[in-house]
Amino acid sequence: MTFRKNHIWILIWGIVYLIGSQIDCTELLGNKGIHVIDGEYYRFFTGLLVHVNLLHVLLNMIALYYTVNYLSDLISQLKLFILSVVAAIAANILFSVIYPDSLSVGGSPLIFAMLGLTLTFQLLRKDGKRFTLNTSQTCWMLGYAILGNIPIFSGNISTLVIHLLAFILAFLMGCMGVKLKQL
Repeated sequence: MTFRKNHIWILIWGIVYLIGSQIDCTELLGNKGIHVIDGEYYRFFTGLLVHVNLLHVLLNMIALYYTVNYLSDLISQLKLFILSVVAAIAANILFSVIYPDSLSVGGSPLIFAMLGLTLTFQLLRKDGKRFTLNTSQTCWMLGYAILGNIPIFSGNISTLVIHLLAFILAFLMGCMGVKLKQL
């Protein structure tokens, strides 16, 4: 597998994680709930850059690597970037409304947006490569989708909510894109 442009997230997450060992990036960049965001709307994006611990960032990096490699044969890097970022930011906004006093960090909404696009292509585009369960790529993507929703970090169902929001938003945008012959 080769390094794709959307793998830049791995580098950014690594840098922010290292900076976070010196300063509190969660407090500085984390996505705060709508009641506490205080006009700092950039947090809907920057919350995607911050991770709570090494395991969190490493699992997201591996999942992103495999997901980007799968999608790169089906969609241009620019469209993948735009769709996944828009869906992840929209998920953060909706999450902040649903959980108005919350704090949300991590790149998993971005990955779940890409997984939503993956489902779109599996269902609506017959010209792309199909999932086969005997590949490490598919196993990682499916394992991440399942295990990533166990409330290890949040202690409640908020993890599932933000992942589901990103997944559904990207799936719907992907469906529209395929129907309009843009994807």
